[in-house]
Amino acid sequence: MFTRIYGVLLPVALLAPAHAHTAPYKPVHTASTAGELIGLTAAPADAQPPRVDDTLSLDDALTIAAESNPLLRGARSEADASMGALQQAGARPNPEVSLLQEGFGGEERTTTALINQKLELGGQRGLRLDVASYGRELALASLDGRAAAVRADVISAFYGLLAAQQQLEVTQESADIAARSADLVAKRARAGKISPVEATKARIAATGAQIELATSKARVAIARETLANVSGSAAVANRTACGDLEIVPAVAPLPQLLQRLDDAPVARVARAEMLRSNALVATERAKRMPDITVSAGMKRITASGTPGRQAVIGITIPLPLFDTNKGAILEAFHQAEKASADLDSERQRWRLDVTQAYANFESSTQEARRLKDEVLPAARESLDAMSRGFELGKFSFLDVLDTQRTLFQVRSQHLRALTDAHQAYADLGRLMGTPIRATLSPSNFQP
Repeated sequence: MFTRIYGVLLPVALLAPAHAHTAPYKPVHTASTAGELIGLTAAPADAQPPRVDDTLSLDDALTIAAESNPLLRGARSEADASMGALQQAGARPNPEVSLLQEGFGGEERTTTALINQKLELGGQRGLRLDVASYGRELALASLDGRAAAVRADVISAFYGLLAAQQQLEVTQESADIAARSADLVAKRARAGKISPVEATKARIAATGAQIELATSKARVAIARETLANVSGSAAVANRTACGDLEIVPAVAPLPQLLQRLDDAPVARVARAEMLRSNALVATERAKRMPDITVSAGMKRITASGTPGRQAVIGITIPLPLFDTNKGAILEAFHQAEKASADLDSERQRWRLDVTQAYANFESSTQEARRLKDEVLPAARESLDAMSRGFELGKFSFLDVLDTQRTLFQVRSQHLRALTDAHQAYADLGRLMGTPIRATLSPSNFQP
């Protein structure tokens, strides 16, 4: 009687969790079939859904990061500061007022009042505006790049937390089954139906499952802290990620991504730096022409007690005998050459990084598809057959336990593949510069 009951209970205990929580197939339409990700959502049957207030969606995490991430706030402030630099670059030199007094008493005195105005020659003001304008473009591109980096970090951390939560559920399920199985085997060993060795191995397997469960709990805690760190807010630390790990957003084919790479923030930053360096060369060359100062005023002369007035005009022209600005021109020229070389070098690196991220995305999505379509069904069928064979006395309990462990390993591998796919998608977004939110534009400057 005990053998018959055990033969009925064990397949139920082993197979029910594996079949009861299988998520339906969810196709994702991308440029290739590799984007159609499918997978398991392994949740214990008795798990209570988290309260609505405790859940955190990806949009929630991105919104929090847009408002709280300190690096993003710093980049936004830098972009705002560049507007001030542009405004200041267009300012003209202030006039100067001078007063010269000759003689302080008696009948012989001279008082001269002048207004002096410096005139910038060589188009220095326009060139200075060009430099500041490219600096403004550089700051805006850097802001977009920082926003894309924060978005990628949040996406990666969010799906890392989501995967850790699901892995914890799988591990919890495995630990529960291992504990129940160890109890059943121990009872059967005490009844003399099986060898005590199998009971010992089952107890070891249950202990190993408990250790893995503790590790999974620690990984969830670390994943939550990681998400809180990249979002810049502790408000997400105690919330449960809510989303579908199986759905990975679509990406364009690799040739299209490479064609759009010149519009990515990383390319815009390097290009703006190169243009700014070239404008600095022109600015330093323009400084070789000295600025002149024109003066106009009035002189009041008192001679023998009789006052008189005379108009005064003048001009001051520096003589470029010692300082011809050659050193500054040479420095600006080589800095411009370096910026151009950096742009060419970085362009090749960007292409390589995008190609590698795209390859990782393709391989991860393909792995997830094959695990869902081929490996997971085969593992379930194997467990089903092994359980029926055990019921008929053809296989030992350890064979069934090993098959169950294989199924859980495949489910864990599938979760890792989905996590890698989301990570690769986030890396592509970091490189291509997907904005985190429309509100990330720098605030309007108010002088």
